[in-house]
Amino acid sequence: MASILPLILVMSAAEPAPAAPMRPDSVMADTLSAARADTASGARLVARGILTPPREGHGEVVDPAGIAADAFGRIWLTDSQLHRVQRFDRKGEWLGETGGLGSDVGQLRRPGSVALLGAANMAVLDRENRRVLVYDLFGRLQGVRLDLANEDLERQTGRVDPTWMATDRGGALFIADPARERLLIFDTSGLLIRIVGSFGARVGSFRGLWAVAAAPHGELIVTERLNARVQRLDANGRPIGSWPLPIKAKGVGGLPVAVDESGRVAVADESSGTVWVFDAQGRRLIEQTGLSRPRALVFAPDGTLLVAEAGPAQVRRFELSVPKEP
Repeated sequence: MASILPLILVMSAAEPAPAAPMRPDSVMADTLSAARADTASGARLVARGILTPPREGHGEVVDPAGIAADAFGRIWLTDSQLHRVQRFDRKGEWLGETGGLGSDVGQLRRPGSVALLGAANMAVLDRENRRVLVYDLFGRLQGVRLDLANEDLERQTGRVDPTWMATDRGGALFIADPARERLLIFDTSGLLIRIVGSFGARVGSFRGLWAVAAAPHGELIVTERLNARVQRLDANGRPIGSWPLPIKAKGVGGLPVAVDESGRVAVADESSGTVWVFDAQGRRLIEQTGLSRPRALVFAPDGTLLVAEAGPAQVRRFELSVPKEP
């Protein structure tokens, strides 16, 4: 059985690790630049490990698109080029895979987001098949939770081309449809509850909608590239607030987002290779540069931040070091 070996390392702001050749089939030295934070925050990201898939065989990853951690800390990683979902334990040992190119149930076409669904299942966004599949924690297919190509649904919504998916603790599904600058919210049974958003620059509207994440108390966090901002919405999709992102509005690539149990928000910019961490009010705590095309990120149950990168394909684990307020 092939495996991914973890490299444990700690970086300080004063002494960044030296650059190393990028070898996609081996454990590599960390090449991130030193973390930068807002004035006097003292917060930083500490690199705690790197998981690098092999070139071929079990555990191979070519084009990571979504990442999640289940209740046991196991890592779920989708690959949009290999059309499959793989599972690894917390240390990076390969546990299994599912999928394969196709449109039959159990097959996938460019899978994207993967997220914990309730306590015992994982949801996977099958983007080009326009559906959400559900698996148990052993990777066994449980069925189709949401069919976005269903004729009855399309009569209500028109065509939906999903690019991102999030779930909340109760099992509701949130689907981003950037082509129409809207979010679709579904209950635990897959019934459409409401449609949120429209094209525009005002808060509550979207331009360049990219990703969505569910906060612990039912709120939604949304990223937009053209508006270069993060929006916080309540459970009904009403805007609560927003804050700007220091990104190029016309940049390319992903803008994934994740939220931890305390409400802190992590956002990655694939085009610049930067990750920011904000507090629940949008105050920037951390800016980390030097990542290689970050495609997806998630907070693990232990509070660490997992970042899936595409250049080369790998997963990095970071610990958030935030000084306690006096």
